[in-house]
Amino acid sequence: MNIRKRTVSVLTGVAIIMLIAMQMVSQQQNIAWYRFLTWTTWPMIFFVAGYAIKINQRIVQTLTQSILKYLVPYFLISLLLIASSKFVQMFGLTSLLNQPFQAIRVGVKAMLYGNGWPGATMFWQFETGIGLGWALLALFWGTIITTLIIKIKPLSLQIVLVVLITYGGFYVSRGVQLPWSFTSGVVVQPFMLLGHYFNDETKAWQPARATILAGGIISWIMSHNGAYELTVAQINHWIIGTLAAIIILEAILSIIWYISEYLSRWTMWLIGIGKHYSISIAILSFITMIVPIKNQLNNIITTEWLVFMLAWVIVLLIIIVSKWAVIKITDYWDKDRVN
Repeated sequence: MNIRKRTVSVLTGVAIIMLIAMQMVSQQQNIAWYRFLTWTTWPMIFFVAGYAIKINQRIVQTLTQSILKYLVPYFLISLLLIASSKFVQMFGLTSLLNQPFQAIRVGVKAMLYGNGWPGATMFWQFETGIGLGWALLALFWGTIITTLIIKIKPLSLQIVLVVLITYGGFYVSRGVQLPWSFTSGVVVQPFMLLGHYFNDETKAWQPARATILAGGIISWIMSHNGAYELTVAQINHWIIGTLAAIIILEAILSIIWYISEYLSRWTMWLIGIGKHYSISIAILSFITMIVPIKNQLNNIITTEWLVFMLAWVIVLLIIIVSKWAVIKITDYWDKDRVN
C-alpha cells in the first residue's frame, strides 16, 4: 500500500471516529467542541469520497457503484428507522427508545425528501428530518457531480466550475432545502475535487508543518465563529469558510501523513474502522435516531465528559460489531447466489 493510499485509509478511520464524537457531544454544553468537529470532520469525509472516484472510470460505472454504496444503505436504514419508530409506538417503549417519526407517513416523507433537519422545503414546511442519513445522499450527489466535472478539461476550468456551483449551493440553501440533500452534495465539491486529485500520483503534494500550525489556528478561530453545518449547507461567509475548511483539511492530511509514514504499525486498527465507511454512517444514523445512549448514561453518571467518552466508545463498538455482521451476511448471500 503506497503512502497516499495508506494516508487516506487512516484518514477515513479518523473521520468515522470524529463523526461519532460529533454525534455524541452536547451542543449546548460544549458548543465550541461541536463546532470544531464540524470543521474537521465533514471535509475529511467528502475528501475520502472524492479520492474513491476512479480517474478513468465511465460515468455509468460510477453511478452504479454510487447507488450500491450510498443509496442502498440510505433506503435500508431509513426503512428500518420507520419500522423501528412504529415498533416503539406500538409497544410503548418511549421510555427506553426514541420515536423519531410520529406516524409512518411522516417517516416516508422524510425518507423520500431526504432532508437532515426540519425546515422549509420546495413543497412544505417540514416537521422532521431523516437524521444523519442525509450524508449518504450528499455523498451520492457529490460523487456524481465530481465525476461529471472531472470529465471537463483543463483543471483550471474545473476549479472555476467548482467555485461557481459551490456558491450556487450556498445561495440556494438560504431559502430552501432541495430534495435529497442535493445542495449539501454541491457545496462539498472543493473537498471532493481535492480528494480526487490526491489519488493522482502525478500531482505533487507534500505535508508541511506550517500547514499544521495554520490549520490549528484557523480551526480554533472558526470554531468560535460558528459551525461548518453541511446538513442544510449553511455557514457564515461561504468563501472564507470554504477556504478555512480546505486549510484545516490540509493540516489534518499532513498529520495523518506523518502518522502513516512513521507510526504505520499503529494505524491498522484505524484502517479497519475506515473500511466500508458508508455502512458505518448508516449504522450511526440509526443509532443516533433510535437509541438515547447519552440519556441513559446520564441517569447513572453525572460527569458530562465521562458520559461523552462512554457513549463514544459504546457507539464505536456497536458500529464495529454491526458492520462486521452486515459484511458477513452480504458475503454469504453473494456466495450463495453464485453457487
